[in-house]
Amino acid sequence: MAKSDNAFITLRVAAEFLKAESTDQRPAVAAYAYSDGGRLLSYAALGEKGETKLELPVAREASAVRVVLGPAPEEKQPPALEELLRRGAIERHITLRPGDTAPDLRIPVFPDVWRYWLLGLCLVKGTVLKRVVRDGVSVDFPVCHATVEIYEVDPLWIVLPKLPPYVIDHLREILAGRQPPRPLPGPGPVEEINAHQVDEASLQALHAAAGNQKLRFAAMSGSAQMFQQSLVEHAQLIRPILCWLYPRFVTMQLVGTAATDECGHFARFIFKGFRNPDQPDLYFKVKQRLFGFFEVTLYAPTPVACHTWWDYQCGTEVTLHVTNPLAMTCRPCAPVIAGNNWVLFTAIGNHSLDDIRGSAQTLAGSSNAGNLGLTGGGAPWGGVLMPRLDFDNALRDSLGVKFYRLSWKRDGEPDSQYKPLNAAISRHYAQMIGTDLVLTAYPLGPQVAGSEGNLFEIPPAVPPAGQWSVADAVEDTANGKFDTTTALGGAPILDGLVQLRLELFDAAGLPVNIGALGIDYYVPTYVDGSGNIHTIKASDPQLGLGAGLVQGSTMVLTLHVNNEPCSAHIGAPMVGGTGADDCCGVLGYHSDGDNVTMPWQASHPHGFATYGFLVRRGARDVLSDSGAVGGGSFSETRSVGYLMTTNPAPGCTGGCTVAGFTENLSVYAMATNGWGRLSNYDGWDARAFVLSHL
Repeated sequence: MAKSDNAFITLRVAAEFLKAESTDQRPAVAAYAYSDGGRLLSYAALGEKGETKLELPVAREASAVRVVLGPAPEEKQPPALEELLRRGAIERHITLRPGDTAPDLRIPVFPDVWRYWLLGLCLVKGTVLKRVVRDGVSVDFPVCHATVEIYEVDPLWIVLPKLPPYVIDHLREILAGRQPPRPLPGPGPVEEINAHQVDEASLQALHAAAGNQKLRFAAMSGSAQMFQQSLVEHAQLIRPILCWLYPRFVTMQLVGTAATDECGHFARFIFKGFRNPDQPDLYFKVKQRLFGFFEVTLYAPTPVACHTWWDYQCGTEVTLHVTNPLAMTCRPCAPVIAGNNWVLFTAIGNHSLDDIRGSAQTLAGSSNAGNLGLTGGGAPWGGVLMPRLDFDNALRDSLGVKFYRLSWKRDGEPDSQYKPLNAAISRHYAQMIGTDLVLTAYPLGPQVAGSEGNLFEIPPAVPPAGQWSVADAVEDTANGKFDTTTALGGAPILDGLVQLRLELFDAAGLPVNIGALGIDYYVPTYVDGSGNIHTIKASDPQLGLGAGLVQGSTMVLTLHVNNEPCSAHIGAPMVGGTGADDCCGVLGYHSDGDNVTMPWQASHPHGFATYGFLVRRGARDVLSDSGAVGGGSFSETRSVGYLMTTNPAPGCTGGCTVAGFTENLSVYAMATNGWGRLSNYDGWDARAFVLSHL
């Protein structure tokens, strides 16, 4: 029997692991004591012999105690009683009376339970990102220092018995084909219940479920138990339908929390539910504390059933995209796979160097002097170009390299003509000052060190306070600004090759000898499924049309710049050599067999454009064409009968004898600044005419 004194009762607890061999590994187990109301009284881990002691406070009156045997806590704080029971903990109820001695408890643990405690851990990991759209381009930034709440959603075989009979009957009628699918009304507002509209996945699942013979047979003739069992056996078909029709019946339980790091990554071991030992079904929420005290929910999509990671494979990556504008982000992490002491010339804007001819390994075989410096799709560069660089922390920490400089010249000019980029570049960091969240600029340059000017600081790994934050997706990722529209004394570079040169300097402003310090320049080759950036040395002869991109201690990138506008002009449509008059736009014809020729010109001085041509009768499109501008002169010929009858509007029969048409021509410039196409160089024209019988 257990001993007692005036203040505490010592309760001895022992576990008997049934069918456990002496060589078997046993789980880490603890004994917990809770009050009848669920308040933790005491807990202690079991020793090697499977025994422990719990010190329980003596109450003035008889009290009920819940003794629970379960997995040992993996953190300092023991899990809640509800969480222990979810993990399959074994519970015993005892009564303690003042003056009595507590009984010794010996609790048998069956093999399916203790083996589950040994193998029930599941690694949940992922990344939280905020998607920012700039000029039509989506960029993901890590959401750092946020809390990810991990919930286990009840598996389908637990959810189904909870569904009211009228819901089961409704689902039976749908699968039997006797009722159309529609969400059932419920206790909440209709708008809330029907907020999640049916999507393609739900429709496909519904068709698949309705076409499944076993499900259909169970729905039409089976008992309630047989029908429910059939639903469980076809869970992959039923889950999307559950999401659409019955989202409010899904329940969940918090099983763990994790914090995101500077890269938005999180990881946490959870115990799989004892009732769902196969693969857990998980749901996530993301919260972030702002201003030191204000917690904002950034991610909690509903309905839960539509955003559950069903059958989550432990250890696989989960990516959560938040859209809340309050979400604080950090600078993008660069999981670069390169050698020691690397400098990575990552991109121009958001366009990776692995898709620029001359710097892309995958394009080396098809790159030549005629397409050097263009994108893989054949587009030139224009507007304001913003190079993006990444640096190994060792450059600042160990090698004393503190600055870089970017400069440019036109192809064919001597190196003495390199002109430095001198527009201001900054980063931002967020810090708490009192109860206020303050965003502070950290200027990188231009700076002067020693005798050298227009130098820019390599961003330190850690800001002066707080953490790095991305205030602007474009500005906070740029390492330089090259305005090609004013580069020639205020005039634009209309067309031609330019070279961008990257140099490194130490803290005193002295040029760095990369060979002596073991520094290498790199360019990206591809990004794998885990987000790792694979690279190749910029000196590799596969790049730069066989010469590499490294010249001495500098790296030189060649770009084809073009800031020329497009031209668009629609000529008069003609029938038999007679054109539509410019005054009224009327074009006469004699028969439906007459041909109408519609000429237009879509051009660009160097062919860096595409076009789209559309002819519309009334409110209906009757002809369209698109492609590269090429030589610039185009025409389409169609019979009057074709133009009068093609694609009639609903209710229109027999065609037209008199009809009005519009011709619309758009010429799209291909030039890009790395963030988006430069639409300000587009051309456009429109013309209207009427076909009238003579």
